[in-house]
Amino acid sequence: MSGFISVNDVRLAYTLSGQGTCVVLLHGWMCNQSFWSEQSELLVSHGYQCLTLDFRGHGRSEVPTAGYSIKQLVSDLREVLKSLAIDQVVLIGHSMGGMVAQQFSLEHGEQVIGLVLVTTIAADRDNRLISRRIEKDSRETSFSIAFHRHFESWFSSNTREGVRNRVKAQMLLTPADPSLALVRSYGCFDQTDRLGEIRFPTLVIGTAFDHSTPASQSRELAERISKAQLVLIEDCGHFPMVENPERLNQKLLSFVQETTRSRRD
Repeated sequence: MSGFISVNDVRLAYTLSGQGTCVVLLHGWMCNQSFWSEQSELLVSHGYQCLTLDFRGHGRSEVPTAGYSIKQLVSDLREVLKSLAIDQVVLIGHSMGGMVAQQFSLEHGEQVIGLVLVTTIAADRDNRLISRRIEKDSRETSFSIAFHRHFESWFSSNTREGVRNRVKAQMLLTPADPSLALVRSYGCFDQTDRLGEIRFPTLVIGTAFDHSTPASQSRELAERISKAQLVLIEDCGHFPMVENPERLNQKLLSFVQETTRSRRD
């Protein structure tokens, strides 16, 4: 089922498919729910319900003039779950979506039975995020020039050209204003000291060639979350769901199955 849902005075595009325990997949900055299409299909085929949505300002969702912060995206997600009568979820977040997943887990942990954080961070204290480089350069040149200047840094040198082109085309569908507003907002995002409050099963997935959220950040996340496992995917950049979907799919499915099985037992 695909459609639109109105929450917090914004119209959001979403897709809900399958039945069973609900797995929510949250996309990254300037991305959209299509980035998770392969993972959603896999999980549904193994007996899970999957929810994907386009954050405000992204994909087919409405582009309001305000509300571009991690806190607001968390509130939007909370209201979407309420509207769809979904009580408990396995929460999977990529990059900015991983920030939303962390914040949601800390604020609404009673709804989360498992957490997966894919190439994301708890804080960008060293200003490593490529999105922040783009925002910085956009103050001196156009957003388009800044985006193209830094785009290739998200990928491994072995990433196929077709994958890069697909990612670029989808990201460029996101307007500049909400994109820049979000970067300015999450520049001060820092959950480092609260990660120990996350008590449910967690899988942290990093990659060997992610120059935006490097493997060292993934290790720190895993070390600070008490029940976290760490997986590093080799020869892959910032977008493992499209750069190395086979490896990511294997790890996601195994984690979701183990997490839901342990709850039944």
